[in-house]
Amino acid sequence: MSRFRILKLSPAATLAVAPVAAWAHGGEHADRTGWQAEPLALGLLALSMSLWTLGYLRMSRPARAAIAPFPRSFAYWTAVVTLVLALFSPLDARADVSFAWHMAQHLLLMLVAAPLLAVSNIHLIALFAVPLGPRRRIGRAVNAVPGVRSGASSRLAPYLAALAVMLGLWLWHAPGMYDRALAAPALHTAEHLTFLFTSAVFWRMVSTAGNRRLDRASVILLVTLIGLQGNLMAALITLAPHPIYAHYAERGLADQQLAGLMMWVPAGIAYLASTVWAILRLVQPRGDRANHEVVPRTPLHRT
Repeated sequence: MSRFRILKLSPAATLAVAPVAAWAHGGEHADRTGWQAEPLALGLLALSMSLWTLGYLRMSRPARAAIAPFPRSFAYWTAVVTLVLALFSPLDARADVSFAWHMAQHLLLMLVAAPLLAVSNIHLIALFAVPLGPRRRIGRAVNAVPGVRSGASSRLAPYLAALAVMLGLWLWHAPGMYDRALAAPALHTAEHLTFLFTSAVFWRMVSTAGNRRLDRASVILLVTLIGLQGNLMAALITLAPHPIYAHYAERGLADQQLAGLMMWVPAGIAYLASTVWAILRLVQPRGDRANHEVVPRTPLHRT
């Protein structure tokens, strides 16, 4: 079966399987022995997959080449697999009883799925799922929102994106909020969406650095700051003399310390690697540009 044949089948398959899976599992953590599904998270993922597939099939060949070449398509579907593993696999059940596993889940969302979504062009591909007339009306409505048009090219936008990542991280890791999210499935999904969305926006701006919105030197500053504040939180968790979160208190300090070390070492390495990447881009000859996002306007206006 060809790749395009598979792509044509995936929207219907996604929409057919999602409600059945949600019903079968009956909500978050209904089956603690294996795979499970929280209906809201599953529905949002199914919607994203359907929009991507329908948008891709409606594209002209030039639009696909410009907006959805194989590397970007591969990034999107790898992100989908990562989200399925993070949110619906047995990892999610383990995260409910272990802080360390929960930290692993958050790292998958922020440092694997989010960067992959950032480079996948999902927001552009999904536009093609909408007919040309409504697509134009959506564009006009979005541009009419105060600050959207100027924010698209504002040099302040990347700093606000970095601030959103930091605020989301500290807000949801505050003991009271963390415990409340674990007790309420909808709030827990909101927590994960916050991590995923803010991180995806941040990594999108990092990945398109070099344009008028964000220069390459600023990327080094922003990635370093994000990494440092993450290290600070990791240190507070790892070195705390007592359990911080009531939900995991009975697991003792060992589980909490392991979670802190996971946030400290693997995440620290990821941010350090991003900083090194940004430095290498900064010292590149100006004529040897990295792959920037160059999306022609014309394909976006075709049905």
